[in-house]
Amino acid sequence: MKKHFVNLFVAVMVLVSSSAMAEENSIVKLQSFLQKMALVEAKFVQHNYDGKGSILQTMKGILLAKKPGKFRWETEDPYHQLLVTDGETLWLFDQDLEQVTIQPLDKRVIATPALMFTGAMDQIGNAYEVYAEQMDAEWHFVLIPKNADVLFDRLRLEFDSQQLISRMIIKDEVGQKTVLTFKDVVVKESIADDLFTFVPPEGVDVIQNAHSQSEN
Repeated sequence: MKKHFVNLFVAVMVLVSSSAMAEENSIVKLQSFLQKMALVEAKFVQHNYDGKGSILQTMKGILLAKKPGKFRWETEDPYHQLLVTDGETLWLFDQDLEQVTIQPLDKRVIATPALMFTGAMDQIGNAYEVYAEQMDAEWHFVLIPKNADVLFDRLRLEFDSQQLISRMIIKDEVGQKTVLTFKDVVVKESIADDLFTFVPPEGVDVIQNAHSQSEN
C-alpha cells in the first residue's frame, strides 16, 4: 500500500512537472512569434457576437503597433473611430460625434489583448496561463488571465504558416465573443512615432478626462 502511494505521488509530480514545462514552452513559443511583430501593420475585420452567438456588429479597419506601448487602431467601416496611444496617453476620436477623449493610459488596457502587440514579452507569463497547439503549419495559443480584474475570460491567438497573426478570439464572462481576422499583415522596418499621437481637429469637443470639462 505504501509503495502504491509512493508510485502515485511520483506519477502526480511528473504530471505536474510536465504540465508546467509544457506551459513554459508555450510561453516561449508565443513570445518568439510576438517578438517578430515589434513593428507591424495589418488590416482587420472585427465581428462582435452576443452570448447566444448572434452577430451584433461588424467593423473594418487598420492597426499599427510599435513596441513598447505604441498602438493605433482605426476603424473605417461602418463609421470612423480612432484609438491611439503613445504608451502614456490614450486618445479616442469619434469622427461622427466630433469628439475626442484624452486620458492617461489605464493599466487595465495593458492587460487586454493590446499587450500582444505592444507590451513587454516577459509580462505574458505573469499575466496569463498559456496553452499551445500546433495545427499543421499553424500555431494556436489559448491565454487565460491569472488576474480576475481583467476585461475578458479567454483569449485565442492563431498564427499562420509564416508565423504572423491571422486571428484573435476574445471571450468575456457573459459569453460575448469578439473575433478579429487579420489580413495583409506586414512586419515593418520602421513606423513614425507621430502616428501614435493625436492632435484634435479644430472645432471638435475635447474631453480631457473624468475631471475635465469639454472644450470647443
